[in-house]
Amino acid sequence: MKQNKKTKIASSLLNILVCPDTKSLLIYDKKVHELVSIQGKKAYPIEQSVPLISKTHCRELSDSEIKKWQTSLHRK
Repeated sequence: MKQNKKTKIASSLLNILVCPDTKSLLIYDKKVHELVSIQGKKAYPIEQSVPLISKTHCRELSDSEIKKWQTSLHRK
């Protein structure tokens, strides 16, 4: 039961986190455990269930990654 509760907390946290640069919502990439900002063109890691949303921890998204996310979300 504790795991379900932790999942709910994480889900509610993900619903309020935004990109520090653009203030847009972040997309959770389950495969690589990152939060993605299409508008900010950055990805923020999640380590030990803690999102590291800072400029020192983020990485720049490649053009192909941005296109992939735009296509998967039907955005342009």
